[in-house]
Amino acid sequence: MTIASPTSTESKALSLLGYGCGPEHTAAACGVEVSRISQLLSDANFAAQVAELRFQHLSKHNERDNRLDSLEDELITKLELLKDLMCNPMQVLKALQVINGAKRRGASAPEMLGTQQTVVTLSIPITVIRKFETNINNQVVIAGNQELVTIPSATLLDSVKQKLKEALPHGSLRTSKIGEITAATI
Repeated sequence: MTIASPTSTESKALSLLGYGCGPEHTAAACGVEVSRISQLLSDANFAAQVAELRFQHLSKHNERDNRLDSLEDELITKLELLKDLMCNPMQVLKALQVINGAKRRGASAPEMLGTQQTVVTLSIPITVIRKFETNINNQVVIAGNQELVTIPSATLLDSVKQKLKEALPHGSLRTSKIGEITAATI
């Protein structure tokens, strides 16, 4: 049994996802739809490779963060020693400021502590809100005079064909081999 080698798109996606890029950015960079990235991530082997790359990159970032933390500790110690002598504390303070301001990229980075989500508040006039009815799950079930129905995708085409048969005169509906609907005569 032979294992297929990854395509160029798969390799690019693996690299970008491994660095922590989201599926949307990865899809845009690779020139594919987000659904393609989702398909790749649904493959257990591909997902494991992404997880391994993310672990490796996070480990490198954590190592760098630890080195910066150690350097910061040394500079604090140096400042503590110099404070009594005050020979040139500004150099130590400047170095401490630079190290302290260095961007942390690993697990201790503030943006890594939780997923950041943008919450958008919409102010909708009462007259518009009254046109919608929701069920107990807060799902919109009626919009204006139109009742909204959830239909499984597998039955959607059959439902459209049935509606067209009811709306068109007898014999005017034809279906091709691939399931497309065409109105031959109206």
